[in-house]
Amino acid sequence: MQFNKTLEAIALEKDSIEETEDSTKPDVESMNKRAGKEMSQFNNVAFPAGYSIPEECKKPDYKRVITLVQNRNREGTLAKVSVADLKLYCQAPGVRLKVPSNAKKGDLVDAVKKFLG
Repeated sequence: MQFNKTLEAIALEKDSIEETEDSTKPDVESMNKRAGKEMSQFNNVAFPAGYSIPEECKKPDYKRVITLVQNRNREGTLAKVSVADLKLYCQAPGVRLKVPSNAKKGDLVDAVKKFLG
């Protein structure tokens, strides 16, 4: 943000940089005054004590998908793999196939087959 302000000052030949308040940031203090109790109650209901995000929700399971796709390819049943798993395979480290986000299942299967040889 500071870089943009400096660049603007140079471009417009200003002597000083104007300080501005970022109005896109939430006013947490005001929110807590208005609904702090309700927000706290909601958090206690939605996320009870001891709650932790399940591991499978934190990051994609590339290892499972790589194994699945390689096994299905070896068996000749790659077309039975779901579109979600095929897309995840294309994003996996060491694979990184460039496929459009709106690719059809047939296109994904072809790209994976070509990659795996």
